[in-house]
Amino acid sequence: MQIWAVILIIYFAGAFLLRDNFSEMLFKTDEAWWVALIAIGLIGTAFAGAIRNFLSFLSEERHRLIFAFTALFCIGGIEFLNAQYTHNADQNATAALAIVPGEIEIQRSWDGHFRAIAQINHTDVGLLIDTGASLVLLRHDDAIRMHLPVDTLDFSTPLTTASGRSFVAPLILDSLSIGDVTVYNVRAAVAQQGALHSSLLGMSFLENLHEAVIQRNRMILRE
Repeated sequence: MQIWAVILIIYFAGAFLLRDNFSEMLFKTDEAWWVALIAIGLIGTAFAGAIRNFLSFLSEERHRLIFAFTALFCIGGIEFLNAQYTHNADQNATAALAIVPGEIEIQRSWDGHFRAIAQINHTDVGLLIDTGASLVLLRHDDAIRMHLPVDTLDFSTPLTTASGRSFVAPLILDSLSIGDVTVYNVRAAVAQQGALHSSLLGMSFLENLHEAVIQRNRMILRE
């Protein structure tokens, strides 16, 4: 097995384990054809010797250059796709538009979900609106950015999410604002490291609003 096969395997294994959005980016978007490209790159580098024998007209140096280029192209393509995915998610998350004071409108994002940028502890946090979640559930990394005391939290409360059963640390947020809409003393929890792809805006926020309605491709929140 060539060194580039090892590099690709380490890269993708690390990406799946350390990046919360990596598997979602590949398998839950229209860009899944990149998975086929990855497979070609891995197979090509893993069976480099057999392919070299088949392409006997290539010198060993040129053969190595071809597979090095293939590996780098796979990694570079995925990094570009990740940047585009993150940018699109951020663009959709900022789609909260003020209608009148105490009322905002959120447009449905490209993947059919509603997302918004909330301000928690003076920090902007991207949230996926999930009416099936009983409370606001924060990614571990988002909690760190918000300067929450994650090292002292008690991750002993069991919780079942779409990703499976895990343990979270409950807490109360002083306030959570989306545009002009603010709710105080919001029940929330912090997920364990790597257990959540996106922070969730659950019913502990929504049920304290005067009204939260969905009209076709928009959600209207009234304080």
